[in-house]
Amino acid sequence: MNWHMIISGLIVVVLKSVGMTLFLLYFPQSFGNSNNGLIPTSRYGTVCPKDWDFHQRRCFFLSTSELSWNKSRDDCVTKGSTLAIVNTPEKLEYLQHIADAEKYFIGLTYHSAEKKWRWINNSVFSGNITHQSQNFNCATIGLTKTFDAALCDISYRWICEKNPE
Repeated sequence: MNWHMIISGLIVVVLKSVGMTLFLLYFPQSFGNSNNGLIPTSRYGTVCPKDWDFHQRRCFFLSTSELSWNKSRDDCVTKGSTLAIVNTPEKLEYLQHIADAEKYFIGLTYHSAEKKWRWINNSVFSGNITHQSQNFNCATIGLTKTFDAALCDISYRWICEKNPE
């Protein structure tokens, strides 16, 4: 037997074991409890809170419970965000994909005095809304590939949006 080969092999195994042990001991500290619930979401160091998704430099939260539009808006405010403003085809496609077979409130409401749909940031909506009626003054996405009018007092899930932290 060649003792040099055996000793070299043992040294490699010991170094790999020590390296892996150190990695496992110190890696969780980089992303564990010390990050205040934030998780890295891109290689550039932007972060979104736990349970939020990162897409096109924005953080999105999709609720699992249901509330009215006003209570949904208030929940987003408590999270330091707003109801989602879905003002690009890419954002709509992304949110439709992750919404799957659920309806979600977004930050779009009908202003009857102006007869205009406006986003929560007060910008004017320029697209089409389906299922419009006199009392359907809030909008949802999901289930269909369109923006759907809905009663604001009915409970649906909701989507919050904010900048990464």
